[in-house]
Amino acid sequence: MKRRTKIVCTLGPAVDSKEKIAALIEAGMNVARLNCSHGTWETREKWIQWIRELNTDISPVAILVDLQGPKFRVGDIAGGQIELTVGQTVTVGRGPEIEIPILQDEILKVMAAHGRLLLGDGEIELRILSGADGEFKAKVVTGGILRSKKGVTLVGKVFDVPALTVKDIEDVQEAVKHAPDFIALSYVKHAADIRELRRTIDRLDKSIQICAKIETREAIKDLDNILKVVDIVMVARGDMGLQMDIEDVPLMQKRIISQCTNAGKPVITATQMLESMIANPRPTRAEATDIANAVLDGTDALMLSAETASGAYPIECVKTMVRIAEKAEGHFDSSGVEKAFHERLKHGVSHTDAIAHAVSDLASLIKPHAILTITTSGQTSRLVSKFRPKAPILCGTSSRRTLGQMAIVWGVEAIHIPVASTTEDTIHNAIDEFFRHRRVKHKDMLIITAGVPSGVPGNTNLIQTEIVK
Repeated sequence: MKRRTKIVCTLGPAVDSKEKIAALIEAGMNVARLNCSHGTWETREKWIQWIRELNTDISPVAILVDLQGPKFRVGDIAGGQIELTVGQTVTVGRGPEIEIPILQDEILKVMAAHGRLLLGDGEIELRILSGADGEFKAKVVTGGILRSKKGVTLVGKVFDVPALTVKDIEDVQEAVKHAPDFIALSYVKHAADIRELRRTIDRLDKSIQICAKIETREAIKDLDNILKVVDIVMVARGDMGLQMDIEDVPLMQKRIISQCTNAGKPVITATQMLESMIANPRPTRAEATDIANAVLDGTDALMLSAETASGAYPIECVKTMVRIAEKAEGHFDSSGVEKAFHERLKHGVSHTDAIAHAVSDLASLIKPHAILTITTSGQTSRLVSKFRPKAPILCGTSSRRTLGQMAIVWGVEAIHIPVASTTEDTIHNAIDEFFRHRRVKHKDMLIITAGVPSGVPGNTNLIQTEIVK
């Protein structure tokens, strides 16, 4: 695999055929995102079935189910949409003659004169003029076309609402029936939100990993604790840009990616990465720079949202992202990761972390064809990946679940191997499988890291070199 950065594609009407999803996979999709804010489970089930029919033995496409979360949204607008012009006065709230229906009590209770409402992704702004008891007049500050079900943000207000809504719990129950690799929680504020979702999922399937979407100030403040209980993280820049000053978003992106990398937790950078390609066949220069900077920051994965779900050029978007990511990867500077590792040495590191670092160091000295990681839980591969070695990272695992979850980890190509009674047999099974799939060839040198005894999670304690025979 030439490209190391993974790509997450949101599915939607633009790719609603088996042929289009096959084209996404061919173009470079590693993870398919199913957005529970839109569509039905009947449609999502169809997409999951197509992906699994199309998947190959090596590095199959993973499934990420993204819960809607407690997001405030506009209700059903008469005619499905309304055009708002600057200076126009409109009615907002609950009532039979309201032009922009907002039904949630939490936001209506705190709405007052001079409040700022951001609609959609923040492209439309209203300023509250007057009103009470759920009915308000507002002036359009920034206009545009507002459609039903778009997001609503009341600037400067944080609402104490449950992390999991009734809809989210229903979506989790439905999702688990289809065995996704990841479930993402929106609007995370604290580590306790992740633990709540974990308890809900564990009653159904403990092997599913959780993704925390970081989009609030509260989550950034509690990020260290969130990283202790979550499996992967998403830098959800859309709502983050509504929760804080826009000039703070790039700095928060860098901070979140750095903390995730140092913790060995895969991180996705999301939102508006190729927004212009929803309607145009080529990206802007700024978008190309944005993608490259996310790769240089150290992100494991890049995400496309409306670009692939509803845009005019979904396949071209993936191909464009692949080319930009490949070019940027050659200039990644791992000195920051190295410095952070040596800082942690003062307080002690786990033996698995130390071995992963040693593997990366050894690879820089002897320049093997590949690093082969043998893992049950995937932890060894994730920790080797965080040091961003130049050599390809191959992962052999007997766990079907781990096989899928490696799809999000930077630089890792995974393959399923049969269970063996000894570490030596497990290693040879992995080499045989990668040889059969032409990822290694005769006389290639490999650095191998694994655990003795075989099959024990978190037991990585071996490094060896081997020539493929």
